[in-house]
Amino acid sequence: MSSASTLVITRVLPASPARVFAAWTDADIMKQWFCPSAEMTVPVAEVDARPGGEYQIVMENKEGETHSPSGTYETVIENEKLVFSWKWSTSELVTRVTIDLRELDDNLTELTLTHEGFPEESIRDQHNQGWDGCLNRLELHLH
Repeated sequence: MSSASTLVITRVLPASPARVFAAWTDADIMKQWFCPSAEMTVPVAEVDARPGGEYQIVMENKEGETHSPSGTYETVIENEKLVFSWKWSTSELVTRVTIDLRELDDNLTELTLTHEGFPEESIRDQHNQGWDGCLNRLELHLH
């Protein structure tokens, strides 16, 4: 797969793999962090984290505009790995996200996010900005 179609971000987070996994699979926790900036809120997070289960997230900015990704879980390995499809409500494009968790220490987890299937670099780069903001908020939430 070419680099134009794939985004890979690695972060070391101050929490156990179990806490990081819960942050990705518990709807109430996702509402606290799953948006790219503090200027947004997450009024809706629905999660059925099992193979074949679906999720939907609604992010809302201060002007009331919403951005809503949804998809289906392909792989769910507790505290280790999530693989799910990703589709914005305003687009037909379906991409794939893989979250890999690796324990580094009791309260330190390496998270690698791989988002693949972008048809062009500009779309990949927009997602890079969004994921960067989301992961910053996740890190703050885990502190």
